[in-house]
Amino acid sequence: MMKKIFMFFAAVSFLAVTSANATEYGIDKTHSHIGFSVRHILSPVPGEFKDYDGSFTFDEKKPESSKVDVTIHAASISTDNEMRDKHLNSPDFFDTAKFPTLIFKSTKVTLDEDKKYKVTGDLTIHGVTKPVVLDVEYMGTDVMMGAKIVGFTATTKINRQDFGLAFNKVLESGNLMVGNDVTITLDIAGMDKAGMKKMMKPKPADKK
Repeated sequence: MMKKIFMFFAAVSFLAVTSANATEYGIDKTHSHIGFSVRHILSPVPGEFKDYDGSFTFDEKKPESSKVDVTIHAASISTDNEMRDKHLNSPDFFDTAKFPTLIFKSTKVTLDEDKKYKVTGDLTIHGVTKPVVLDVEYMGTDVMMGAKIVGFTATTKINRQDFGLAFNKVLESGNLMVGNDVTITLDIAGMDKAGMKKMMKPKPADKK
């Protein structure tokens, strides 16, 4: 009986130490970018989402314990063309009034090779959830103004038809107006939650 009790507390202690090595980060939007590219007739057109929130935990020594949770506000889509952005917000595409967010939640993180990872997760767009795999490169860590920072780049490719974004037109040439394959690129800077909270804390007013 005593042996079982000892093993239980040993396991709890191990988990506590393991979780202590994983740092929780918030996304530093000042130094991050969530973009995409899709073919329009003959050439790729880039775009981005300007408003998003998210957090992730990362443990370089035990990457399988890492997690990612990101919410993107669909109406913040921008392709640097007001008319096109209005169309993308409409029911023909994202229908942002009905489906205001895109959500990614990781389900598995594995080390692929040195400083490169496969992050598997559920991506929800237009009310449809599908599994995707991100190819992620770890850029390293540093300290800025007392806060721990970390950087990653990531890419994946999806078929927009899988998420119910089916609008298209066939041109006289036979070419489709919009391609189906969408390349998603992410440049993510994270700041540890404690450091982020400290930096956002208002400074006391100077006494006169």
